[in-house]
Parts: sequence; structure tokens; C-alpha cells
Amino acid sequence: MRIGVVAKYIGVSLMLVSGFMLLSALVALLHGGDDSIIPLLYSGVVTGVLGIFPSFFVRRTGKLSQREGYLIVVGSWLLSCFTGMIPYLLYGGEFGFVNAIFESVSGFTTTGASILNDIEALPRGLLFWRMSTAWIGGIGIVVLFSLLVPSSSGNDMTLAGVEVSEIARDSSRLKPSSFVHMMIGVYLALSIGAFLSLKLCGLGWFDAATQAMSAISTCGFSTRNASIAAFDSVAVELVLSVFMIMASLRFSLIFSFVFDKGHSKLFSSEVTRTFLLMIAVGVALLTAGLGISGYYDSFGACLRVSTFQVASIFTTTGFATVDTNLWPPFCASVIVAGSIVCGCSGSTSGGMKVDRLLLAAKAFANKVKSLQNPNILSPVKVDGQIKREKAINTVMIFIASYLVIILLGALVNSMAGLDLKTAWTASVACMGNVGPGLGDVGSMANYAALPGLVKWNSMALMLIGRLEIFPLFYVFGQFGRDKRSFSKKTR
Repeated sequence: MRIGVVAKYIGVSLMLVSGFMLLSALVALLHGGDDSIIPLLYSGVVTGVLGIFPSFFVRRTGKLSQREGYLIVVGSWLLSCFTGMIPYLLYGGEFGFVNAIFESVSGFTTTGASILNDIEALPRGLLFWRMSTAWIGGIGIVVLFSLLVPSSSGNDMTLAGVEVSEIARDSSRLKPSSFVHMMIGVYLALSIGAFLSLKLCGLGWFDAATQAMSAISTCGFSTRNASIAAFDSVAVELVLSVFMIMASLRFSLIFSFVFDKGHSKLFSSEVTRTFLLMIAVGVALLTAGLGISGYYDSFGACLRVSTFQVASIFTTTGFATVDTNLWPPFCASVIVAGSIVCGCSGSTSGGMKVDRLLLAAKAFANKVKSLQNPNILSPVKVDGQIKREKAINTVMIFIASYLVIILLGALVNSMAGLDLKTAWTASVACMGNVGPGLGDVGSMANYAALPGLVKWNSMALMLIGRLEIFPLFYVFGQFGRDKRSFSKKTR
């Protein structure tokens, strides 16, 4: 393994982070040079120097191995989260070390969980940086910087292949060299579309830009203490709902819908239809539950609140217009269930992904049929594609691992003294990169008062969920094996 090459590529990701820090400093300058400009400038310079330093020693990189690809992806995420906390630390205020790194990890993983009690007290430069971490993390740090990697080397797809799940790449009809460009193109188009739509709703350029960045990355960070409830606008909620759902659809299908209409499967895709059906059922159940309980006076109010909250939680965004802690248990249960499955692979959504749930359900049904009639062998198909046994096993292992990690996370939270509701829903919300849960981490609360152990546990869950489990464990497993090999050689 070539450590220098790995360091060089990780350095590219840090230079990308540095660029957004300096852009945030420019935003601070345009707003009269607020208190965040110096922290952002210092952070941008330090991060940029760290990023460019390895390039002085490594000229040629050659073809990356799979192992190097995994190390670059995981290293880029970890170091970006670490350097991303520097502006918060230098600014101070509510940001001690643990809180600063928590906010950074939450942003880059697009979880949207926050430790801030007064978001509106932050200067605009720092608010923009906070949203920038979410926007970078939404498309993926490595996917974004792989634009700078020559496609002729094939390394751009090697890196994107680690960060983007195989189940998403298998459905794309694009050549590997075009896949990354497609992802970023759709991401930019959705971001611009959301920004312009919010401007038409009457929001100022700063609010429109930051809420758009948060919605398309499905993060849920807001510039207001009351989240989207602060705008009290049906139009804003409708626009955000539409774009949150679009950002949770498979980007390759959106691309083909726009540029390859003859072969578009956006709305004929079983995955898309299943996800949209989940949204519709969620809205219907919440509307009925809130109406029956008498929580709101009118059907219109129930429908409005239900539509936005389902769009927000089922896409793992986590925006809020109401305090879901006050909802009836049935309605709260619907929200938690949506926090586990979430959007489609190949989107910015987190969670288990509806693709995997659909494949697992079909494999289960196929197994039941085979038991009823062992002589009939029917393949498992999703969107017309036959899924091999290896792919099915991988999905089953992922789902089992996902649920076990949620269980372990909840046990750690309980050990730290959290009540049952908070411990479990915080674990679900962080693993799924959703953000808000129930109890002490409800939609109108935050993670500020939680013990340090819970914050570190939550950060681990955020990273495991965002990297979809396997890359992180692969890298740590490699380190463990190398350590054992080194120990044997030195005996």
C-alpha cells in the first residue's frame, strides 16, 4: 500500500473543504465582516496547507488499488470532519471541543443533529459554513473531489465506487467515467432549482441558499431556531417537500428522465414507486391519526403538517414545523418507522434505503414460494433485473448489521443514563442520518445537554450510517490485520 498516494488524495479532499471555508469567509465579508471571518480565514489556510502538503512529495499516483480506495474514502471523511470543526473551535461560544466536532460530523454526514441552543446568534459566515458541510457531505466528499481526478486513470470511479453503493451503480446505464459527472450535475441542478423556487416564495438570498443547500443534501440544518416553522409559509413547506423527495430519488433515474426520456424509468421503477407509496401511506396515516386524536382543528391543518413531516423524516432531512414529541404515540411510531427505511440508493438520503427493503421483501416472498413448491425456481427481480444470490446475501447482511448497530447504539445511550425513548430514537436517528428523534432529542430539541459518551456514540453512528457500514469496518479491520502481521514479524 502506498501511504503517500493515499495522503495525496486525502489532501485533495481537504483542499476542497478549505475552499468552502474561504467561500464562507467571503460570505462573512459581504455581511460587514462579521465575527466569523477570522476563524474561517485561519481555518481555510490551515486546512489548505494540510491538504496541499502531500502533493509536494508525491507526483505520480498510478492506478489505485481497492485497499487504497477504501483508505482514501474513510480517511477523507474522518479528516474532513476533524478539520471542519476548526472554525467552530476558533469562534468559541457554545463550541467546546466535543460540541465542535459533533456539529462538524453531523453536518458532513448530513444528519442535522445539533448542539446549538441559539442558532440565530451565530454570524452569517459561520452559518454558511455549517450549511456548506452539509452540502459537501450530501453528494459525498469523495464524489465531489473526484471531479479533479483524471477520468482516464479510472481512479475517479474507483473512489466513487467505494462511496456510492453498488446497488445504486448497478442500475445506471451510464459509462463509469460519466457516472460521477451525472451525480454532481443532478445535485447542482436540484440545488439551483430549490434556491430559485425558495426565492420565488419570498425568502431572501441567504435564507433561500442555505435552506436549499440543507434540503437537497437532506441534512435538515436551518438558520432559524424554530427550523422551517419560523417562516410560517405553506409555499416554502411545499417547495421544500418536493425538493426533499426529489433529492431522495435515485439520481441516475432523474438524469435519464431529463436527458433520455425514451429509456427513463423514473416513475416506472419499482423502487421509485415503493418510496412514493411509503410517502403517501405515511401522510395518510399521520393525517388520520392527528385528525382522530383532535390534535388539530381542521383536516387541512392535519394534512399540511403530515405532508411536511413525512417528507422531512422519510427523506432523512429532519426539518421541523411542529414538536412531534407532543403527537399521539401512533403518529410518533409512524415517524420512527420512516426514520429506519428512508429514501433510495444513489440519492442524498440516508437510512437503510428502500431498495434494500424491496429486495429483501422479494427474497422473503420467493423463499416462502420455494417452500410451498420446491420444484419451482423463480429468480428475484427488481426493476426487471435478476438479482444474484451474492447481491441478495449482501443486502441481508447489511440489513442485519444495520439493526444490530442500532441496538448496540441504543444500549450505549441507555448505559449513559438516557431514558428508553430518547436512547432508542437517538440511535435510530443518528444511524439513519435523520437527526431528530423523540424524547430529549425531539424535533424542537437538540443534543446539547446529552452526556459526552452519548455524543461520541452518536458521532460513530452517524459515520457508520453515512459510509454504509462496510467501508469503515473494512479499514479498521485492515489496520487490525496489519498490526497483527507486524507483531508476528517483530517476534
